[in-house]
Amino acid sequence: MTRSSRRHTSRTRRTAVTVGAACAVALALAGCSGDRLGAALVIEDRVVTTDELQSAARDYLEIVPGADAGDAQLSILQRRIVSEIIEEVAQDVGVRVGAGEVARERDDVLESVGSRRQLVTALAQAQTPTVLAPEDIDSWVRDRLLFNEIAADICSCELDQVDPSVSQQALTRANDLLREKSATMDIEVSPRYGAWDPDQGITPLVSGGLSQTVDELRDGGS
Repeated sequence: MTRSSRRHTSRTRRTAVTVGAACAVALALAGCSGDRLGAALVIEDRVVTTDELQSAARDYLEIVPGADAGDAQLSILQRRIVSEIIEEVAQDVGVRVGAGEVARERDDVLESVGSRRQLVTALAQAQTPTVLAPEDIDSWVRDRLLFNEIAADICSCELDQVDPSVSQQALTRANDLLREKSATMDIEVSPRYGAWDPDQGITPLVSGGLSQTVDELRDGGS
């Protein structure tokens, strides 16, 4: 049994939700802006195409039709950047989560809200809204678990079994590791979506950039 599997047996859903909130804070990451034909994002030679980003935004808007299409695209893109950086840091510190662990946690979360669509809606309506494309649910769950493992490795403890100040210090340090790692990574965001800011994540261009409106997304235009 791996270290991460042993930790799963004592992890509570409340802790996972807390870590999920910490992940949402992990946006102060460094990078650079650039553009490659057809790419919304290139990070360490891994590409998110404009087409797949806009498709994910359309799927999200089908569930949350009142959402802003441009904001949805930017949020989905930013989440995928953070996901890649979490993966890199997890590899560096030597922690992992298995597919079975991700599936169990995902099923627990979905059982608590009812369905994938209801999870997307619940996150959109939360006090601190989260934009989650339905196809990103598994990776979102995996990111939460990985971030938890990174923090637990830092404090050599179970986050839900120690003083809250200790767990908070570990979460803060995990965020620091993401920032430090991102400074060494090749992160290129297409200018059509804005610029990558080390403190605020993706910031749209003053002109509004070229991220598509609801009507444009529904029409399939570019």
